[in-house]
Amino acid sequence: MNSGAGGFDSHALPPLPPCAVIRAHPATQHGIAPAELPLAVRAMRLGFRALRLVSRRAAARVALHLFVRPRRHPVPAREREVLARGERSDVRVGERRIAAWTWQPSGGPTRGTAYLVHGWEGRGGQLSAFADPLVAEGFRVVAFDHVGHGESDGVRCSLPTMRDTLAAVVEATLGEGEDAPAAVVAHSMGSFAATLLFARGWRATRVAYLAPPDDLLVYFSRYLELATGSADLLPDLIDLLERRYGERVGDFEFHGLVERLGQPLLVLHSTDDRDVPIEGGRFVASHWPGARIVELEGLGHRRILRSSEAVRRAVEFLAE
Repeated sequence: MNSGAGGFDSHALPPLPPCAVIRAHPATQHGIAPAELPLAVRAMRLGFRALRLVSRRAAARVALHLFVRPRRHPVPAREREVLARGERSDVRVGERRIAAWTWQPSGGPTRGTAYLVHGWEGRGGQLSAFADPLVAEGFRVVAFDHVGHGESDGVRCSLPTMRDTLAAVVEATLGEGEDAPAAVVAHSMGSFAATLLFARGWRATRVAYLAPPDDLLVYFSRYLELATGSADLLPDLIDLLERRYGERVGDFEFHGLVERLGQPLLVLHSTDDRDVPIEGGRFVASHWPGARIVELEGLGHRRILRSSEAVRRAVEFLAE
C-alpha cells in the first residue's frame, strides 16, 4: 500500500474540462434542478459530457484526478488564536511533513491523549473549540492537518491516506506509557478514517463522531452526480481507486467493519446537514454496538464543530 497521497501522472491526463477547478462538496448541490446549479458547475458537466464522447475511461480518470485534490481554505482568527497556544510540531509521513499541535494539561497525571481528526477539505483548527475543554478535563490534546490539507505537505489525498496519516500521527505523538488514544473527536470523513483504525484494535478509546458518513459509495455517487451530471461512471471510478491505492473499496464499507467495533461512541449530528445527511449518523449509531446519538438542530455540517452544546456533550462523554 502506498501511504502517500496519490494521483496520476499529469502528462498522462487529458485536458481538464472547463471550470474543473470547481470542487464543491459532492452533496452540496445534490437534488438541485440542473437549471438552478451554478454556471460553473453546469459548464463542468458539459466538459465531462464532451470528454466522455471521446473516452469514458479518460472522463473517469479526470474525475478521480479532481476527487483526490482537496481545496485549502483560509483559517479564521478564532482558530489561529487557539492553535497559537498549542505546541507546533511536524510529523513525517513518508516524505511528507504533517503539521500538528499539542496542548498539555497543567500539572498532575493526564487521562491520556485525545486526538482531533478533521474531515475532507478541513483542517485541524476546525476542531479547536474542543482543545481547551478537553485539556480542562485532564486530556493531552493533539490536532493535525491531513496530507494535502492546511499546513501539511501534499496536494492529493484519499481515505487510505487519511487513515495512514492518522496512524502515523498517533504513533509519533502518544504519551509515555500509552498504547492507544484515550479519546478521539472526528468530523465527517475523518470519522471514517478513524473507524478503519478502530477496527484494528484501539479498544480503550472513547469516541465522539460529528456528522459521520456511513456509505462511501453514496459519497462517490454524489460526487460524480455533481461533477458529471450522473453517477454512471461509478464502476470506472472504483476501478481506478482500487488500482491506484491497491485496496478494495469493499474493505472500507462500514457494514463490514462494524462487527469489529466496540469502542464507546457518541454521535452528534445536525438534522439540517446537507453534506452528510442525518441518516448517516443514525445508521452509524444504530449499528455500532452500544453507541448512542444526539440529534441537534440548525448546525449544518460545519457549524456543529464550534457549537457549545456539541462541544459540551462530546467532552462530557469522553471524560466519563
